[in-house]
Amino acid sequence: MEKFLMILMVCSVMTSLTTEAIKKLLDEKGKKYSSNILATILSIIYAVGISVAYLILTETAFTPQIAVYIVALIILSFLCATLGYDKVVQTISQLHSTR
Repeated sequence: MEKFLMILMVCSVMTSLTTEAIKKLLDEKGKKYSSNILATILSIIYAVGISVAYLILTETAFTPQIAVYIVALIILSFLCATLGYDKVVQTISQLHSTR
């Protein structure tokens, strides 16, 4: 669980920083964009990319369980990008403590 939350945090930070950087560039160019769509696309790209990198670097075999983790990471990364990392982790902690 701790590794998963650490990877989620990395996805969240990378998505936030990249989204802000791209928004600045687009604002300077006077381009119109949707912040939520931009954050969503970046969160998916980072979640998949970081998952693949983790699997390669740790030499972890791809299993159905890993696939579920990746899907969960994509969904939670999207939620972090749109709602905020703190809210998502708080909810996960509350769900985990009720078990």
